[in-house]
Amino acid sequence: MILPEGWMVTLKQPELSLKKSPFTLRLTYGRLLRSVGPAGAAFSSGLRSDTPSTAFFCGYQAAIRFVDASLEAEQWGAFCVSEKGLKSLSSMKTRLDQERGWLSGVKSHALMMGQGMDWLYILAKRDDDIVALKIDANSDGIRIIPSDKSQPFVPDAVHSAIALEAVDVKAAVIFIDAHANINRPFRYWEDVCVGLAFSGWIVRQLIEQDCDISIELIDAIQKIQTEFSNNTQGYKIDTLKLVDDLYREMMIAGDKILGDASILWNRDRVLMVLGDKARQTLREKMAD
Repeated sequence: MILPEGWMVTLKQPELSLKKSPFTLRLTYGRLLRSVGPAGAAFSSGLRSDTPSTAFFCGYQAAIRFVDASLEAEQWGAFCVSEKGLKSLSSMKTRLDQERGWLSGVKSHALMMGQGMDWLYILAKRDDDIVALKIDANSDGIRIIPSDKSQPFVPDAVHSAIALEAVDVKAAVIFIDAHANINRPFRYWEDVCVGLAFSGWIVRQLIEQDCDISIELIDAIQKIQTEFSNNTQGYKIDTLKLVDDLYREMMIAGDKILGDASILWNRDRVLMVLGDKARQTLREKMAD
């Protein structure tokens, strides 16, 4: 199978690694964002990633650009929504005290805290509203909660629980109606961008191992790239199908990977199915 020329050019570029050379990754990824945009950067960095962890991180950073288009290309951001036991945003414990300008609560997942993360986008309740606050990841009052459990997948892209102890957010950027504008579409942004990054990593492994790359995988990648360039607002029934197609073809292609790369893929591919339930719920709602 003859791959697109741009893919072959990218595959000849130096490897990217979140664990081995995060500073180089930061600079290179910034250049990719400026030259080909978030979705293009996700796929291109996936083609150059040493591990699925690096590919995931690059895809995630692409998704963050749709949360905050003003984020500097060389800076990293993390979207913090999850809380232990949280089933509905209405029961969220993280709160913004508007009068004091304080943010308090606990978030169960914050990416790369203490390992180069620059900004946090934290979902919180403000009276009866849900807002997102952009705050410096190194702000006073943010404490990493130690854990004795190892991270089961993408271990180089470390997630930590954080405590927010009256963090001063008087100067923070606040995004209003954050559920509708950020939280709801973030599933779409992350599914597409991480999917593109993972698919790039898979293509790299198949090329290095002299394995055939199916026309179905190439077609699925190109179709979601085209659709995403036309629609970044959120899931539609057509884009749900395209994401399903991409993930299915990646699973099929991933089964061809051998050796150490196969071990990594079989460990980290669980990320590909974590959003299945949410997408199925969306599918059912759109079908009504």
